[in-house]
Amino acid sequence: MSENQYTNIPIQDEREAKLNQKAPIILGDYHSIPENLPADGQLRLIFQPIDMTSYWRRCGLTANFVAGFYSYCYEASETKANSLSTIINELLENASKFSKSKNGEVNVELKQYGNLLRIDVLNVASKTLRDSFELFVKKLISENVEEMYFSTLETKEDGDTNSGLGLLMMLKDYRVRFGYSFTEIDADTHEIIVRAIINVEEI
Repeated sequence: MSENQYTNIPIQDEREAKLNQKAPIILGDYHSIPENLPADGQLRLIFQPIDMTSYWRRCGLTANFVAGFYSYCYEASETKANSLSTIINELLENASKFSKSKNGEVNVELKQYGNLLRIDVLNVASKTLRDSFELFVKKLISENVEEMYFSTLETKEDGDTNSGLGLLMMLKDYRVRFGYSFTEIDADTHEIIVRAIINVEEI
């Protein structure tokens, strides 16, 4: 086999994988900022879920760093940093908690567009968790968030970490728009992106 034939094998496999991959299901305000719109700046983080689940304080430390990094761009920076940190912390905790593999990767990408901050948190989940979360998101979009929040608060049992209360709290207490992308990689491997779009002047 020639050198060219060897080098074409992974490329061919990659093309076949892309052809076989299903189109993502997009929900919410995912495309409210055009993908081709140039950002004023961006920050990327990659970590393993086990980094956070072993020491949950790392979520808060990471969230504080990212919030402080961006809050200097805005007035009343301390107040905005606290609000941003709360939102980012919740996103990091959820992605870590619900990842399929604790040794996998969580990718966080932040892009700034003037007063708007877009946060994408990508993780890989099992089919069971993907189906459960997708159903929850559809309810979020179609039902009253405040009513869902108080109903969930009343029925939540001690130790229940899958109630969605954190996401409901963000929607109720902060002016955050959310979009969601669900992509099937294989039968039990699903890529989920939670996109938060925040007008920092309004939080």
